[in-house]
Amino acid sequence: MTPGGLSYEMSEQIALLRLNRPAVLNALDPALLVALIEAIEQVRTNPTVRSVVVAGAGRAFCAGGDLKAMLDMDRASFREYIALLQELSWSVRALPKPVIAALHGYVLAGGFELAVICDIRIAAEDTVFGLPDTPIGLSPTSGLTYLLPRIVGAGWARHLTLTGERFDVRQAERIGLVTRVVPAADLEREALTLAKQLGSYPSLGVRYIKQGFAVAADADLQTALIHEADAEVACFDTEDVRANLRSFALGKHSWVKDSPDQLPEL
Repeated sequence: MTPGGLSYEMSEQIALLRLNRPAVLNALDPALLVALIEAIEQVRTNPTVRSVVVAGAGRAFCAGGDLKAMLDMDRASFREYIALLQELSWSVRALPKPVIAALHGYVLAGGFELAVICDIRIAAEDTVFGLPDTPIGLSPTSGLTYLLPRIVGAGWARHLTLTGERFDVRQAERIGLVTRVVPAADLEREALTLAKQLGSYPSLGVRYIKQGFAVAADADLQTALIHEADAEVACFDTEDVRANLRSFALGKHSWVKDSPDQLPEL
């Protein structure tokens, strides 16, 4: 068992955060939530980390909150537990580095919410999703009512949350909850490959992309346009962007070389 039930691994400037409570399907107890919050802070302050992958050990990504721990809580300790869930949500949203959820097995309740707070979700073919909170009589806690409609639309967000029904990975892909489905054996490799790709891009631009989506979600169009203009100028003023522009214009950038048929002649 790793401290707090979380393992933290580094690979090629990627932080791999693995929920490591397989005996309870990586259920979220207070110790694991604290470990995740602390790990996100380590990622934020570590300049060598360019991207993050969140995964689960064993048969599931995460089956939700730890019911045994929850049943032992009184009202005050349960509120503290919810505060940890919300602090984690805010920390991931505010992190200026991309966070990829590598999903497999069960992604339920609090595990579903954990997946939703990540920037990108890819899933194995065996993944099963669901929000059993509603049949139990609970409501969302990690910003789900804010975030899920912005991912799958208001109709699907309300349907999934109010019905609490289980659904498979193909439906998750169809409604846009996940953007890539891969064989289970390839999940971690695919997630790390994607994280490496995102981490190879100039970090300032990536940071402004995440920040821009957050600003736009909370603001009107004019505010979003102002933020985008300021961010684009700040990115343009960096040497690595200038170098990439020169490389792109000369047809030497990897994106151009990998996609020659999709580009006009430069």
